Amino acid sequence: MPQHVQFDPKFPVSVLEVVLMGRLGNGTRFGPYGKADRAIALEALQRLEMEKAIHDPFMALSGGQRQRVLIARALAAKPELLLLDEPTSNVDMAVETGLFELLHTMSESITVVVVSHDLGFVSQYVQSVICVNRRVVVHPTTAVTGEVISALYGADVRMVRHDHGV
Repeated sequence: MPQHVQFDPKFPVSVLEVVLMGRLGNGTRFGPYGKADRAIALEALQRLEMEKAIHDPFMALSGGQRQRVLIARALAAKPELLLLDEPTSNVDMAVETGLFELLHTMSESITVVVVSHDLGFVSQYVQSVICVNRRVVVHPTTAVTGEVISALYGADVRMVRHDHGV
């Protein structure tokens, strides 16, 4: 799933129609979708907690809701691997948390790979991180420290803790 998807805001496409696009290429040609396609699309929307918006115009959704619908579209293709490039860019912290919790749950049944620059936040939801900077280094999330990041990227990392007392 790309980081940004361009849709013409004037194009009248519903949430269900966007998710059904994920069924193209699975034996479905342009034209009417079958019952099985609709069932798969609805299941994907339910997994992303967007089934109530099934008939809403895609462009009327918030940024976080659009991201959920686009992930549902990817799931409708029944992939074995889900690749997401910055899936929480331009969404607020509450939406980001909700999306990563859903992706974490989905990772029990499908391989999920997420590209993110927010290592501190993402590491709460993943087992390992792959750091790329002229070389590739894989770390379990428990081993990722400010010193590791500094050694890899040549810059200091400062973490902000919100769980300490005042």
